[in-house]
Amino acid sequence: MADLESPPSVSPSVYNAPSISRPSSCSSAPPDETPNKLPASAPKSFLFEVRHTPTAGRAVFATQDIAEATLIFRSDDLTLSVLLREYRREVCGQCFSYDYGRDLGFRDKNAGFVFCSETCHGEWMRENGDIGVQAWSAVETFVKKRSKEDSEMVDVDLPRPKSKDITKAWDGVAAQAEHIRIARANEAGQGAIQATKQHHKALQKALQAPISPDVMSFCVSGLLWHHNNPSDWNKVLALAADSTPYHNIDDLHAFIRTYLHLLAILPIPLLPFVTAESIFLLSSRDSHNSFGIRSLEDEGSEFFGYGCWPAASYFNHSCAPNIEKRRGGRAWEFRTGKNVKKGEELNITYLSGEERKLTRGKRMQTLKRNWGFDCGCEQCEVEQ
Repeated sequence: MADLESPPSVSPSVYNAPSISRPSSCSSAPPDETPNKLPASAPKSFLFEVRHTPTAGRAVFATQDIAEATLIFRSDDLTLSVLLREYRREVCGQCFSYDYGRDLGFRDKNAGFVFCSETCHGEWMRENGDIGVQAWSAVETFVKKRSKEDSEMVDVDLPRPKSKDITKAWDGVAAQAEHIRIARANEAGQGAIQATKQHHKALQKALQAPISPDVMSFCVSGLLWHHNNPSDWNKVLALAADSTPYHNIDDLHAFIRTYLHLLAILPIPLLPFVTAESIFLLSSRDSHNSFGIRSLEDEGSEFFGYGCWPAASYFNHSCAPNIEKRRGGRAWEFRTGKNVKKGEELNITYLSGEERKLTRGKRMQTLKRNWGFDCGCEQCEVEQ
């Protein structure tokens, strides 16, 4: 891993990984991992084992017969999460509880989150730490001074930027980013290079660019987790990488602008973590591994945001899953939805309640668009 005190200058393209037919926790072993060795983030239980497979990276298989409704795993290793700004007054920033659209009573105005109780607020403060609280407060102050999140209509059918386009776009802001670092270092009295008018103009240019608060929250959440849990960063590195994680060119530019925004406003101790490589890496690992944060009614009819639980991502998809997942606070519980035989792969579904009712063709379109793979589950084979 690169020394964080001197941010790496490697192009984001180094994180590219081969495409996969079905998502799993990893499509190929990282350089420090042999094909038969699993990282510490892999889920562990006497009821199942994680194995490498030829077509789906890693997958979870039952090691014995398991009765229906058996709790087989609980994943509480949340590494990053995003609450969409429109729900910030209704959803607890710590446990994600929701009271049917009512504003929650405990509000942290500086950080821009609400909480269901003082206990949750205190836990959030503890997990984020002093630097984290300062970071969220800086983001909230910045967003409040600006207009609302970019809301121009975007054509969802626009093509995803290719790897070469992504690399070119990130390389295009490298000089501006370095100017901002020099300007910030001088502001803090830590500059080895004297800041000039050009450096300050680069900083002001970044601050005046359009903002995307939800993208900003995504990035800050992941960067803070890295800052506060450096020894666990390999859990993120081990996840399946999507080499083209941006939905369209506007999405790519939103992340690049956010990168420059964060360089301009975050506390100085976090700046070594704010690199083009780290921002891209968060996107590339989250793309195939995130879980939606929804209300627990009607199979999650209200979509509040999303998060990444590395251990939970080892369960592959099936349109006829034998494992049912349910979120309880900040953790996911996985139970058998039917009797399972020894040796069977344990699958969840990546589809929402309504999406499960779609025809095979529309399910496959949804999975390809949202998760980037062609479904080859038994259910899809039967419906051909």
